Amino acid sequence: MKLASLGVVLGATFLAGTAFAAPVTLRLGHPVFEFHPIHDTAVRFKEAVERISNGDVKVDIYPARQLGDVKELAEGVQFGTVDMTVNSTSAYATLEPSVDAFQLPGIIPDYAGFATMAKSPEARAIMDRLANHGMVALGVYDGGLRHFMTVGAPVESLADMKGLKTRVAPNRMFIDAWSAVGVNPTPMAYGEVYSALETGTLDAVEINLTSIESEKYYEVGKGVTLTGHYFWPGFLLINKRKFESLTPDQQAAMKQAADEIVEPQIMAVKDLDAKVMIHLAELNIPVVTPSPEFRAELNAAFAPVVAKYEAADPLIAAFAAKARTLTPAAQ
Repeated sequence: MKLASLGVVLGATFLAGTAFAAPVTLRLGHPVFEFHPIHDTAVRFKEAVERISNGDVKVDIYPARQLGDVKELAEGVQFGTVDMTVNSTSAYATLEPSVDAFQLPGIIPDYAGFATMAKSPEARAIMDRLANHGMVALGVYDGGLRHFMTVGAPVESLADMKGLKTRVAPNRMFIDAWSAVGVNPTPMAYGEVYSALETGTLDAVEINLTSIESEKYYEVGKGVTLTGHYFWPGFLLINKRKFESLTPDQQAAMKQAADEIVEPQIMAVKDLDAKVMIHLAELNIPVVTPSPEFRAELNAAFAPVVAKYEAADPLIAAFAAKARTLTPAAQ
């Protein structure tokens, strides 16, 4: 009788332990201010995972470089000093060169096309490689289509761009691409750009409209050309050991939440762009659309660089091939 009772107690204890895992709270840091789409990604994920897990997975968000700039966050999640981040894909190209696929100039037609590619098997194959570097990529989202902002008048030809000291993120492909265009590409940390534009260290920056707004670059940059050369994706990442320490249900909730928010987050950036355009008009910041001739010049300058990176990695080639099958969405 005593043995039977003990068995019942032990069985009940075992079931309780498996059914009621301890809730977990994860720290998620990112490098941008709260207007930016990357913050919106973090908020959407937090809300979705807390709902899907019934509060079993909670996320505390630390925006605006509280846990570090782009580089520090990349290293923090890789080595486990930061649980999670939404961070620029370009920050991981040194670790995993195939991530350059997401920012090949001129191959994805619009936000709808980017949303399609973000959920594609080709994108997933690239993200899965980050597991080799201590991280799990739950999804890829967007910070906005990139354009060209100058401290003076907007550029309207390739000749206008020649020699301009232009900030690019510290990434080999960006340096190659903008060298081909003829600017003077200047790698620089994101948090240093405002002061560099203000002091004249930079003449220009290739940047998304939402960063112009969130970082107040309109105070120091006075002309925008809507080149739309590539998107600014961000991975939602969690340290691999941290992810593996979660229960299967917690892991499943995180994956479901990350997948659920992809398309709504990306398409919301298009709406944010429209709001920024209105604000720039109110500030009398000139915004110009490139002529067909200028756009053709720009694409021709980028083309050899695109070909070089496609040839370098079969995952990049597969991603680019899929992207080229997309057609622009009806406006």
